[in-house]
Amino acid sequence: MIRAFELAVQQLGDPRLRGVIWQSLLLSLLLQAAIVGIAWWALQSFASFQWGWVNEAIRWLGGAAVLVLALLLFPASFGVVISVFIERIADIVESAHYPQLGKAHGIPVWTAIWTGIVFLIAVIALNLVLLVPYLLALLFFGSGAVLFYALNGWLTGRLYYEQVALRRMTPAEVKAWRQANAGTLWATGIVIAFLGTIPVVNLIVPVVGTAAMVHVAQTLTPPLPPGRAFNPPAPPR
Repeated sequence: MIRAFELAVQQLGDPRLRGVIWQSLLLSLLLQAAIVGIAWWALQSFASFQWGWVNEAIRWLGGAAVLVLALLLFPASFGVVISVFIERIADIVESAHYPQLGKAHGIPVWTAIWTGIVFLIAVIALNLVLLVPYLLALLFFGSGAVLFYALNGWLTGRLYYEQVALRRMTPAEVKAWRQANAGTLWATGIVIAFLGTIPVVNLIVPVVGTAAMVHVAQTLTPPLPPGRAFNPPAPPR
């Protein structure tokens, strides 16, 4: 997995990726601005908790609370960004590192976008539901961060893998491979989610995350009993 991210970062200088990087940067910025707006609206509309000190803290912190909530919700933008650029990013990575795979049959663009929107809604809803547990868990040695990255890592790993794998496999095969490699995909998703909470870095996470997941997909263990093989090549040295 570490090697997958190393290869992804190294390929950021690829001229074929530059246009995609700038376009994804623009879309990420627009979505981040939208998420700040959503966070502000959510705090104004729903920041009425049972605990008075929580309400007082939110009112006192104001803008800082909005930024924190926006940071929590930023992973929600991943699905929309990669749904737009998944084919181009994955094709560039595969052509450079795995030319023997040939051209992927791809997935319909509207299917990819719809998957990204469903992911967006799921992440926003779950993180809003868990906002109070996050705040309470912060009191217990950073367990709030553990909960946040565990949840968003699972969702992110699943989304990225499915978007990459569906280009070459059937939904049933994707499900079988995902279940057989749940731990690896979860760990990969946690890294992507963590990078997504680092300012500036989070703007290129959709590109880096997609590229890394292409590499990870080539190293997964076949499900048992095996179906039609994905035939991943040996990981690059």
